[in-house]
Amino acid sequence: MRHFIKVVILALVFSINGGLHAKELRIISVTPSTTEIACAVGLIDNLVGVSTFCDYPPEVKSKEKVGSFSEPNIEKIVFLKPDLVLATGLEQAGTVLKLKKMNVNVFTVDPRNFKELFACIREIGEICGRRTQAAALIESMKGTLARISEKVDLIKQSERPKVYLEIWHDPIMTVGKGSLVDEMITIAGGINITSDAPRPFSQFSPELIVERNPDVIILGYMNMGVSATKAVSKRLGWHNINAVRYGKVYDDIDSDLLFRPGPRLVRGAEELYKRFYK
Repeated sequence: MRHFIKVVILALVFSINGGLHAKELRIISVTPSTTEIACAVGLIDNLVGVSTFCDYPPEVKSKEKVGSFSEPNIEKIVFLKPDLVLATGLEQAGTVLKLKKMNVNVFTVDPRNFKELFACIREIGEICGRRTQAAALIESMKGTLARISEKVDLIKQSERPKVYLEIWHDPIMTVGKGSLVDEMITIAGGINITSDAPRPFSQFSPELIVERNPDVIILGYMNMGVSATKAVSKRLGWHNINAVRYGKVYDDIDSDLLFRPGPRLVRGAEELYKRFYK
């Protein structure tokens, strides 16, 4: 309820009656995901500043930079006089608090699943006068997910692959329940073998991964100069894993399609489906 009230208040602040047309809004986005959402609902011309990590769509690379994702430049943000700053919670919580103390309007986005992601897109559209564009984007994303689900529904549960998705290798980091990636694996027709990890993003026992014997391994990063299968097969006992034995270890999915909570996640789900059922 508090979040809903916040959206309503911001929408009123930016309404025509309040003196600002949507096209006049000055927006700064300090996270790549909110930059993608803003652009996808037609706000690219309103962006007066972005973080150095914001690189999609390519046009945002020419926008004024306001620091990195983890260290936004507060002084520069204030200097640019934004009507709204788009950010995330978690690592940017300190920056958000400082900006709010300086009476800067901040809207934070931190979705844990597609339902929450759709809500964030809808709310940004509501706040910034892009309700119709936001609704169209959400329907397009839902349509993509529905098409994947239609294909997956035809596959018996017993025939769906066991999947291990690795965020990083040293230490081994993976995804559990409560993460968008876990939901994407399920939507794409996979069974996440680390769904019982203690946190949405967590370290995990390599011995347990061997024991659970995944049929598909997805590496969320590139192995420079060596094939994904070869890199994984060098680990103790991993050469016996089905995914390694049958060459179903992949590191060719753009990590932004898996880990950046924005409109392109549905493309990530499509890519996962393709790897699961090659």
